[in-house]
Amino acid sequence: MSSADLRYPRQTLWADYMRATAGVLLCSAPLLLLEVNRWLALILALGFLLFALFLVRTALRHRTRYVLSADTLCADGPAGTLIEWSRLDRLKLSYFSTKRDRTDGWMQLSIGSAGGRAVKIDSSLDGFHDIVERAARAAEAIGLPMSDATRANLRAMGITVTGQEQTV
Repeated sequence: MSSADLRYPRQTLWADYMRATAGVLLCSAPLLLLEVNRWLALILALGFLLFALFLVRTALRHRTRYVLSADTLCADGPAGTLIEWSRLDRLKLSYFSTKRDRTDGWMQLSIGSAGGRAVKIDSSLDGFHDIVERAARAAEAIGLPMSDATRANLRAMGITVTGQEQTV
């Protein structure tokens, strides 16, 4: 397997930049231009902080590329790290629904290898399925236990792992 260079799509990043910028402006403008009571100022300041953190997170995602190879996943960027498939010690695949009937949402993969920081990526990343499949194969090879939710989410993506079948 050759290495693949994966990034978040520009359109997704630009939409996040726009949301973050709008939130920062909408929360900071009243603080700077109007006299507001302290409770409203506190709420606006917390909103400003939340959107500012989202803006920083988006910038980090923009600057990070993921290099998937047969032996590793490298997050190359400001908060980069290296996941060695042979030393994988944690794998969690979560689903976050945006509708009550669970028909829409996104998945997030959290993986890590011994001695390293965890990497969290979501399903908007180009090549997300390839990374999840490679992580599942590595977990299968080393016998890494997975939660029922992770196994169910893998099945939902069409990925089966031997020895991790659902128990009835």
